[in-house]
Amino acid sequence: MSMEWACPSCHGTLEKETDNLRCISCNREYGVVAGIPDLRMAAPTWIDFDADRERALLIDELVKSDGLASAIVDVFVTSRGKTVEQAKYRCQQIFQGIEKNVSEIHNWLAPAFVSKDTIEIGCGGGQLLAAAASGGKVIAGLDASLEWLVIAKHLVRRSGGNPVLAAGLAEHLPIADGAMGGVISLDVLEHVVDQGAFVSEITRVMRTGGSFALATPNRFTLGLEPHVSVWGVGFLPVRLQKPWVKLISGKSYTYTRLLSVFETRNLFSKNGDLTLTVKFPPISNVDLSLFSPGKAMLAKLYNVLIRTTLVQSMAPFFGAFYRITGVKS
Repeated sequence: MSMEWACPSCHGTLEKETDNLRCISCNREYGVVAGIPDLRMAAPTWIDFDADRERALLIDELVKSDGLASAIVDVFVTSRGKTVEQAKYRCQQIFQGIEKNVSEIHNWLAPAFVSKDTIEIGCGGGQLLAAAASGGKVIAGLDASLEWLVIAKHLVRRSGGNPVLAAGLAEHLPIADGAMGGVISLDVLEHVVDQGAFVSEITRVMRTGGSFALATPNRFTLGLEPHVSVWGVGFLPVRLQKPWVKLISGKSYTYTRLLSVFETRNLFSKNGDLTLTVKFPPISNVDLSLFSPGKAMLAKLYNVLIRTTLVQSMAPFFGAFYRITGVKS
């Protein structure tokens, strides 16, 4: 796959120089870190760009010296505040996530999976990219974190692929107008600062007839909020969600904003020329295998119920997460 990244500011063509990229239209310059273009705009975000660049270089060296699994554990411990045991568990999730994504590429992601010009926005550690590579396909990956992109680079290579990656923000995609035939973004919408701008950007970079596929947790889930493990967050007014999470768990709830199905439909109707379908899927077998026995039992019951027409129609009021698919009309 040959991906021509564009200036995130003016969407102009980027020209390669000795150590960086320069936009031939607005003359802005962008660096390259560990072989990955850093095309992030200055904007409100959860990440410290300077610290992230340093971490990316350190992780790149750690993969070479200690192996990919050790590097992934280090990311979770050092940058995400996990214990070593938690980090090892999350590392296992990443490797098992490749198997899960292989299945999904041939299932609900298939319409958006146009190998020659598909991008995953928010690719994280690169499980979907690696799954594609294991089948001999290449899709581009974009993420706000260079640290995770370095992991994705090595994970894709481990699966026999050639990584096509860049650092960028969802609200300022470094992609030319109408360049993409497929856009995939999994568990990203809820973390974007300006969700309307994100939908507008997806619309801008897709060509007419292109397909998209997104997934996001449901605001009105009856389960625990998946990022902070606190119950009832989504049922509160938005202004009360952060203080509630802080009170119950002591954790920050900044840069997380789950949407209901109704809010998502409204968001797309206001900000994009995209037709969409929303569906609540069952929990995958790969995810079930990582649950505790009690949680797995409840999840299996949920899977039985969510497959029925009646429960599917009621799912926006209690379902765990949903998928958004559609085309640019």
